[in-house]
Amino acid sequence: MTIKANVDFKDAVAGLDKLSEVRARLARSMAVAGGKVLRDEAKMRAPVGTDEGGSKNPGGLQRSIYVAYRDKASTNAKQVYAVSWNAKKAPHGHLIEFGHWQTHARYKGKDGNWYTGAQLAAPKWVPATPFLRPALDGGMARAKEAMLARGRERLPELLAGGGADDL
Repeated sequence: MTIKANVDFKDAVAGLDKLSEVRARLARSMAVAGGKVLRDEAKMRAPVGTDEGGSKNPGGLQRSIYVAYRDKASTNAKQVYAVSWNAKKAPHGHLIEFGHWQTHARYKGKDGNWYTGAQLAAPKWVPATPFLRPALDGGMARAKEAMLARGRERLPELLAGGGADDL
Protein backbone atom coordinates (compact mmCIF):
# COMPACT_ATOMS: atom_id res chain seq x y z
CA MET A 1 0.00 0.00 0.00
CA THR A 2 1.33 3.43 -0.96
CA ILE A 3 0.36 6.60 0.80
CA LYS A 4 0.77 9.81 -1.07
CA ALA A 5 0.85 13.18 0.55
CA ASN A 6 0.77 16.46 -1.24
CA VAL A 7 2.83 18.98 0.68
CA ASP A 8 3.11 22.58 -0.40
CA PHE A 9 6.57 23.94 0.42
CA LYS A 10 5.92 27.31 -1.19
CA ASP A 11 5.67 29.11 2.17
CA ALA A 12 8.77 27.39 3.53
CA VAL A 13 10.81 28.29 0.44
CA ALA A 14 9.54 31.88 0.60
CA GLY A 15 10.57 32.01 4.26
CA LEU A 16 14.07 30.78 3.44
CA ASP A 17 14.35 33.35 0.65
CA LYS A 18 13.34 36.05 3.14
CA LEU A 19 16.00 34.88 5.60
CA SER A 20 18.66 35.09 2.88
CA GLU A 21 17.62 38.66 2.10
CA VAL A 22 17.48 39.53 5.81
CA ARG A 23 20.99 38.12 6.31
CA ALA A 24 22.50 40.38 3.62
CA ARG A 25 20.66 43.47 4.87
CA LEU A 26 21.59 42.70 8.46
CA ALA A 27 25.26 42.30 7.50
CA ARG A 28 25.23 45.63 5.69
CA SER A 29 23.64 47.42 8.65
CA MET A 30 26.17 45.94 11.03
CA ALA A 31 29.11 46.73 8.74
CA VAL A 32 28.02 50.36 8.42
CA ALA A 33 27.86 50.68 12.21
CA GLY A 34 31.39 49.31 12.58
CA GLY A 35 32.65 51.38 9.66
CA LYS A 36 31.34 54.58 11.21
CA VAL A 37 33.25 53.86 14.41
CA LEU A 38 36.48 53.27 12.47
CA ARG A 39 35.85 56.35 10.28
CA ASP A 40 35.36 58.54 13.33
CA GLU A 41 38.48 57.08 14.96
CA ALA A 42 40.51 57.83 11.81
CA LYS A 43 39.15 61.39 11.70
CA MET A 44 40.16 61.88 15.31
CA ARG A 45 43.69 60.59 14.58
CA ALA A 46 44.23 62.42 11.28
CA PRO A 47 46.61 65.35 11.68
CA VAL A 48 45.20 68.80 11.07
CA GLY A 49 47.49 70.81 8.81
CA THR A 50 48.75 74.07 10.21
CA ASP A 51 50.00 77.08 8.35
CA GLU A 52 53.58 76.16 9.26
CA GLY A 53 53.07 72.65 7.90
CA GLY A 54 52.22 73.94 4.48
CA SER A 55 48.59 72.87 4.41
CA LYS A 56 46.40 75.03 2.21
CA ASN A 57 43.34 73.30 3.63
CA PRO A 58 43.65 72.76 7.41
CA GLY A 59 41.36 69.91 8.45
CA GLY A 60 40.85 68.86 4.84
CA LEU A 61 42.19 65.37 5.45
CA GLN A 62 39.87 64.85 8.41
CA ARG A 63 36.87 66.04 6.42
CA SER A 64 37.76 63.75 3.51
CA ILE A 65 37.66 60.49 5.51
CA TYR A 66 34.62 58.36 4.68
CA VAL A 67 33.10 54.89 4.90
CA ALA A 68 31.73 53.43 1.65
CA TYR A 69 30.19 50.21 0.37
CA ARG A 70 32.41 48.27 -2.05
CA ASP A 71 29.94 46.76 -4.49
CA LYS A 72 32.53 44.94 -6.62
CA ALA A 73 34.16 43.30 -3.60
CA SER A 74 30.85 42.34 -1.97
CA THR A 75 28.93 39.14 -2.56
CA ASN A 76 25.86 37.46 -1.08
CA ALA A 77 28.21 35.80 1.41
CA LYS A 78 30.10 38.95 2.45
CA GLN A 79 29.49 42.66 2.55
CA VAL A 80 32.57 44.86 2.14
CA TYR A 81 32.96 48.45 3.28
CA ALA A 82 36.07 50.59 3.14
CA VAL A 83 37.25 53.41 5.35
CA SER A 84 39.56 55.73 3.46
CA TRP A 85 40.06 59.35 2.44
CA ASN A 86 38.91 61.09 -0.70
CA ALA A 87 42.09 61.56 -2.73
CA LYS A 88 40.59 64.48 -4.67
CA LYS A 89 39.89 66.38 -1.47
CA ALA A 90 43.11 65.32 0.28
CA PRO A 91 45.58 64.31 -2.45
CA HIS A 92 48.51 64.01 -0.04
CA GLY A 93 46.83 61.66 2.42
CA HIS A 94 49.03 58.75 1.40
CA LEU A 95 52.15 60.80 2.14
CA ILE A 96 50.91 61.45 5.65
CA GLU A 97 49.81 57.86 6.26
CA PHE A 98 53.00 56.22 4.97
CA GLY A 99 55.68 58.94 5.06
CA HIS A 100 57.62 60.22 2.05
CA TRP A 101 60.84 61.64 0.72
CA GLN A 102 60.80 65.43 0.44
CA THR A 103 62.75 66.29 -2.69
CA HIS A 104 62.07 70.03 -2.92
CA ALA A 105 62.30 72.93 -0.51
CA ARG A 106 59.11 74.66 0.60
CA TYR A 107 58.66 78.32 1.20
CA LYS A 108 55.91 80.64 2.29
CA GLY A 109 55.02 83.29 -0.26
CA LYS A 110 54.07 86.90 0.43
CA ASP A 111 50.45 85.87 -0.04
CA GLY A 112 50.73 83.50 2.95
CA ASN A 113 50.52 80.31 0.89
CA TRP A 114 53.18 77.60 0.81
CA TYR A 115 55.01 76.78 -2.42
CA THR A 116 57.49 74.23 -3.70
CA GLY A 117 60.93 75.67 -4.34
CA ALA A 118 64.24 74.39 -5.58
CA GLN A 119 65.25 70.76 -5.47
CA LEU A 120 67.04 69.76 -2.27
CA ALA A 121 70.66 68.63 -2.53
CA ALA A 122 69.70 65.45 -0.69
CA PRO A 123 66.15 64.18 -0.21
CA LYS A 124 64.84 64.38 3.35
CA TRP A 125 62.68 61.64 4.84
CA VAL A 126 59.42 62.94 6.30
CA PRO A 127 58.16 60.32 8.78
CA ALA A 128 54.65 58.96 8.56
CA THR A 129 51.87 60.19 10.78
CA PRO A 130 49.58 57.20 10.33
CA PHE A 131 45.92 57.66 11.10
CA LEU A 132 44.06 54.82 9.32
CA ARG A 133 46.13 51.90 10.58
CA PRO A 134 46.08 53.07 14.22
CA ALA A 135 42.34 53.73 13.87
CA LEU A 136 41.84 50.09 12.97
CA ASP A 137 43.99 48.92 15.87
CA GLY A 138 42.50 51.36 18.37
CA GLY A 139 38.89 51.20 17.27
CA MET A 140 38.31 47.54 16.42
CA ALA A 141 36.88 46.54 19.80
CA ARG A 142 34.44 49.47 19.76
CA ALA A 143 33.58 48.75 16.12
CA LYS A 144 32.70 45.15 17.01
CA GLU A 145 30.55 46.35 19.90
CA ALA A 146 28.74 48.80 17.61
CA MET A 147 28.18 46.08 15.02
CA LEU A 148 26.70 43.69 17.57
CA ALA A 149 24.49 46.41 19.05
CA ARG A 150 23.26 47.35 15.58
CA GLY A 151 22.58 43.69 14.81
CA ARG A 152 20.51 43.25 17.97
CA GLU A 153 18.53 46.37 17.07
CA ARG A 154 18.14 45.66 13.36
CA LEU A 155 17.32 41.94 13.25
CA PRO A 156 13.84 42.22 14.81
CA GLU A 157 13.05 45.10 12.42
CA LEU A 158 14.07 43.05 9.39
CA LEU A 159 12.24 39.92 10.51
CA ALA A 160 9.12 42.03 10.99
CA GLY A 161 9.50 43.26 7.41
CA GLY A 162 10.37 46.85 8.23
CA GLY A 163 13.25 49.20 7.60
CA ALA A 164 13.87 48.25 3.99
CA ASP A 165 16.46 50.92 3.18
CA ASP A 166 17.62 51.91 6.65
CA LEU A 167 21.21 50.81 7.27
